[in-house]
Amino acid sequence: MLRLKKYILFFFLLGCLPVLADSQDGKERLSSVLAKLNTVESLRASITINGTLTGTLSYKNPYQLHVRWNDGRILSSNGKVLWFYNPDSGISGRQDLKGVSGGLAGLFSGYETVTLSGRTFRLLSNDKKMNEIIFIVNENDMPRLIKMKKKDSEDVTEIALSGIATNLGLGTGLFNFQPPTSSQIVENPLNQKE
Repeated sequence: MLRLKKYILFFFLLGCLPVLADSQDGKERLSSVLAKLNTVESLRASITINGTLTGTLSYKNPYQLHVRWNDGRILSSNGKVLWFYNPDSGISGRQDLKGVSGGLAGLFSGYETVTLSGRTFRLLSNDKKMNEIIFIVNENDMPRLIKMKKKDSEDVTEIALSGIATNLGLGTGLFNFQPPTSSQIVENPLNQKE
């Protein structure tokens, strides 16, 4: 459940595209990339986590996200409520997003060092839970890869995007998930202590 919580939080953060960074050269280039991303009305891409979990990600500005995993699970947000559904267990989680700040801005903010090499940004912090983030963009400045390393751990979460298509005119219905009536609904599962 903890791993699922981490993925859910990340995908919500991914759906909120504006970003802050902290190093002059890296910050300027990152700001430029993120300004471009902020003008994207919508996008769809193939997504892969750690080389094994795959699916289709859809995003609509502002803050609307839908991910359909190849195993049937769904993660969907209209910007106010985040739903995740697992057909194998018949459980739907409904997370209220009131008061949540984030997006990539929340994920990338507070890093003491932001460096740039080619199309690869490296964010470092001694104080953050994710003390190292690698963010790679393609030739069109679209996100290609994000690697996040936890402090005091060698574990890396890798999220790869490919086949990105932008400004598709996605309808809002995709982002207003309605769980099956037979599913068990768990309210605010990300707020629960394990």
